[in-house]
Amino acid sequence: MVNVRQKGAANERAVGRLYYDDMGVKLVRDIEQYRRADRGDLIPDGDFDWCFCIEVKARVGVNTQHDKSWWEQVAKAAKAYDKIPVLWYKFNRRPWRVVMQMCDVALALCPASLAAEHQKDLLTMSPETHFYMAREILAKRAEL
Repeated sequence: MVNVRQKGAANERAVGRLYYDDMGVKLVRDIEQYRRADRGDLIPDGDFDWCFCIEVKARVGVNTQHDKSWWEQVAKAAKAYDKIPVLWYKFNRRPWRVVMQMCDVALALCPASLAAEHQKDLLTMSPETHFYMAREILAKRAEL
């Protein structure tokens, strides 16, 4: 029998390692997520401005789309802490996929050109694309 909590923790650590390998940012599991609602899975190890609320999901199945409730969960947690929601998900034997809102990605690209009706649209991307966007978002925030 698979221990769901252990599997979830292993996937959270795996995503944390990806951030460290690509961006040099050390993220750790937020153990408070089990005690209090509306928290992401990963938080920075240290005191620095980290603007993302990250939720990690892995499931058995052959789907390619994320579950709507996963996005609702991370969006609610991100709103509670005024963070940018980021959903990492994968299905068995499939690569990781990352979901962000168009309005947040537009921060990194061209915010003035985003039409109002597309603000809440969701974009699904590879981890590599997400890391690029995350670096750009962090750079834009540092300019402000």
